[in-house]
Amino acid sequence: MADPFSCDLVQQSKLHITFLRSLHKGGVTLSKPSLESFHRYSQLWLPLVYHHAIQQNANGVEFNEKKCSLVPPADIAWLWHCHRLAPYRYANYVKNTFFSTTATSESSFQVLDACHPFAFQFQGDNDDNEAFDRDLHGDASKYTMELFQELYPNESFFLNLNLNLNSTGNSDGKRKNRPASTADSCLAGFDVIESCDRQASFLWQVSGAKFRDEAFLRQGIENYTKFVSLMGTTSTNETNSPSDENRKQRPQFIVPTYQIDLMWHTHMLTSIAKYHEDNLRMNGCTLEHDDSLNDRTEGGKLDTNFQATRKLWSDIYGVEYKVPGGMYRGEPPESFFKSDWPERYLNGDKAASQPSMLDGLSLAHLIGQIGASSVGRATWLSIDSPEAFQPPNERSKTKGENANGPMEGYVFGKGVKGFGYYSLSTRESYMVLIDRINYKLKQINTAIFAMYVMSLTVVFALCTCPEIANKKKEREELEDLKMVLEKKLSAAGPSAEVELPQALQDRMKQRNPKGHSTTDHHTGTPYYYDPGYYTTAAGCGGGEGCTSEHVAGDAAACGAPACGGGGGGDGGGGGGCGGGGGCGGGGGCGGGG
Repeated sequence: MADPFSCDLVQQSKLHITFLRSLHKGGVTLSKPSLESFHRYSQLWLPLVYHHAIQQNANGVEFNEKKCSLVPPADIAWLWHCHRLAPYRYANYVKNTFFSTTATSESSFQVLDACHPFAFQFQGDNDDNEAFDRDLHGDASKYTMELFQELYPNESFFLNLNLNLNSTGNSDGKRKNRPASTADSCLAGFDVIESCDRQASFLWQVSGAKFRDEAFLRQGIENYTKFVSLMGTTSTNETNSPSDENRKQRPQFIVPTYQIDLMWHTHMLTSIAKYHEDNLRMNGCTLEHDDSLNDRTEGGKLDTNFQATRKLWSDIYGVEYKVPGGMYRGEPPESFFKSDWPERYLNGDKAASQPSMLDGLSLAHLIGQIGASSVGRATWLSIDSPEAFQPPNERSKTKGENANGPMEGYVFGKGVKGFGYYSLSTRESYMVLIDRINYKLKQINTAIFAMYVMSLTVVFALCTCPEIANKKKEREELEDLKMVLEKKLSAAGPSAEVELPQALQDRMKQRNPKGHSTTDHHTGTPYYYDPGYYTTAAGCGGGEGCTSEHVAGDAAACGAPACGGGGGGDGGGGGGCGGGGGCGGGGGCGGGG
């Protein structure tokens, strides 16, 4: 089978394991990163990488990779590594933080890739750092330190790793910089420090003898290719939906073996931009990586979906989903959490190679039988995909006639591609909806202010008070809906679950008097108790008299009864976009009426 990927995954996977082993020996991965390291990564390093990228683009073809590429210090390298293992959440953070996107941009996928994805530098000569090649990384490391000092003259390039570690390399549990809450280490909703904590034992799972076998690694590429193709068959974006019975048997997400997981991690880390292109070329969808499921309880979500993945693999490829030497190895032994473990393991120390038990509960029966704790989910549809955006029809010349009616699975509005229909599988559609809600909230606040002014007179006081109360209620509903949409916008994909504040959940339950189920059993997507959360369409194009200002404002509603315009042309009649339950619900654009 020809290798369909844009990088040499065999060679890069070897460098990947060496990178993890070197960080482990240096004590970097043996405890959670400190808040100081997180600050260095998010506030200093990423802006430096962006500055470097802009500088190199300005210099054009004179770029010298050996002299002018970046090699991060060890603590930052580990945080960057784990952040990039959530490739689309990382890319979304980078895009929103560093890149500006205009309506005329042809591509929305902009990302800061690593120049040397599996290299880092310690303070000193790096002679014991296997991930550092002096010939390849020497000049780049000097350039990186010089650029860092140029941008941050009062900051230290290296962090003293020994300040928070005891003699065995373990955390002493009294680290001053321990995160006070998950919010302290979150970037666009993704907790980078917690991801580092989860990824710390990945080295154990990919250190078996088979992972040093070239043939095994090449087999891993073949199986990873099948894995990527399999993701395309489970995507919720597929045209031909399977029957209800088949849907029940299909995995909500697919679970890799550790042989596949190594290739998957390596593919993402080598270049997220190329990873994105490879996935679109191979299966037409994008694949997000999620490592947050660690509960291996039989019958739990991870186990259930692994068994479903195993069945799907067997049905499609006709072989068992099991790779000797590439499955779950059990939990790492106590000796793993010391910096000398790699040397002891490679030298054949039995105590360093025997798995431990979790809380006295033996997991021996799962060793060699189950897959990794990473899972694959169909993520947001790229705005560059053909089905992501549909241009609008020409505006009707007949007053009151809507040339752009509702389109199932799309929302109409103005976004990065201009006016048109945006697939609800894209982040851009949620941006359109949020803009629409903001416009509607502005209208409501203006109306409330006007009513307060009117209520100052005795004549209007009695009639305006109930109206003010109704407007406030409508505003609260829209603000809640906006909060849900913003949470979804930072999620891994359109069907990903998000955590909502309890008070918000309680309010939404009160607005669901019929007691509908909170989950779509076909897709596993939470309803969040609000019919306005689901928009089937929002086609508003308006007849004669509809202005672009109206359309830009509330995606709006001119000349379309479904959008509240009726035939007027002022965009304010009827329910309006976002009214009566929010965009898409009970009178909003594209929903109900």
